[in-house]
Amino acid sequence: MVVAPLAARSPQRPRDFDRRGFSLLEAVIGMAIFSIMAVGIISITFMVRANAERAVYNNTALTLAQAYLEQLRSVDFTTLDEAAKDTTGTKPLTLLASDGATLRDESSGVFGNGDWARETIMLDEDDQGNPSQPMTFRFRPVLRDLSTLTGGTADGVEIILFFQSTYNFGTSRTQNGSLRTVRSNVSTF
Repeated sequence: MVVAPLAARSPQRPRDFDRRGFSLLEAVIGMAIFSIMAVGIISITFMVRANAERAVYNNTALTLAQAYLEQLRSVDFTTLDEAAKDTTGTKPLTLLASDGATLRDESSGVFGNGDWARETIMLDEDDQGNPSQPMTFRFRPVLRDLSTLTGGTADGVEIILFFQSTYNFGTSRTQNGSLRTVRSNVSTF
């Protein structure tokens, strides 16, 4: 048996042992893929943030509209019926604004059937405690006498509340909506 001298032996090397790094082309392609992914993730982050802000504003507008609708539902039936039958719009509807003051129409007059009212709601505050992120909320109740629509067979008032909220989150956005209910002279409980 013949044994080769030690110096003549070559160690077995793995196939990729001579490859010591990435080529310039591989590095550029890797950076391009990473950049595309980073831009996608950043744009998704901003889109999620904008959708969250929109949801806060829309939810606030809907909550305000529901609150005004409940105030209208709590007005005694006679007052609602008179306001619905009034074609001149002079019968006042006494509602309270979110700050507790008596609600006025947009021209600072008496608020009644078909009049628009407006208020500005501040949704946040800055580091010093000053209100920020304003939302303008407008609404208009429309009361319809159901006895004229049904030929006298129904004694009730349909209340439709149209509302609009406007806010600025990078660009000005407006949401329109409406809520509808019926108030009857017949006791429901």
